[in-house]
Amino acid sequence: MKRVIGLCLVTAFLTGCTSSLPHHYDCQDGIGFNAMVTSESALIRFKGKERDIPRIRSASGAQYESEDKKTGLYTKGEEAMLVWDEQTLRYCVMQ
Repeated sequence: MKRVIGLCLVTAFLTGCTSSLPHHYDCQDGIGFNAMVTSESALIRFKGKERDIPRIRSASGAQYESEDKKTGLYTKGEEAMLVWDEQTLRYCVMQ
């Protein structure tokens, strides 16, 4: 029984370590958004809506972009730029 509990605790700990916490970004115009990024995709929450977009190849930083190009998240360190339909949020900084 102790072995099963120990295995469950280790699994829960490792699962917690691999999950990505949501981050809040504040942008130049006083607008902000939330993003939870992984090595495969980014889940973005903006204007009360959520979009999950895949990661694409990038020479520098991380880039996530929808196939229709209407949503994109481009990050490098703690800085980001978000494209959401016709709106582009520039100079965003992770809080």
